[in-house]
Amino acid sequence: EHNLRQIAKEEFGLGDESLVFADRAPREEHLRRLELSDLFLDTPAYNAHTVGCDCLSAGVPMVSLLRPTELDGMKTPQASDNYETTDTEKLASRVGASLLTAVGLQE
Repeated sequence: EHNLRQIAKEEFGLGDESLVFADRAPREEHLRRLELSDLFLDTPAYNAHTVGCDCLSAGVPMVSLLRPTELDGMKTPQASDNYETTDTEKLASRVGASLLTAVGLQE
């Protein structure tokens, strides 16, 4: 949470109140809270899976990272490309992008 707040402040000029982190909750409360969200930011290394489905069904916009791979006919990003790389070739890191593609929101 600290790192994300720091990035939000330094990179985007957002205050601490801009990011809301929630503890675990019973399913019904979890679904009600999702409806209050402005945006769901998926994590690249291990994606949303069920939470991604919940967000999309609640109408919450979702952003998921999927880096091009050599399997897609594109050069796989390297750390030397001036940004940190995150492996998104594993199943667990491709679920969010797959969910978005399935509902026609691949871009």
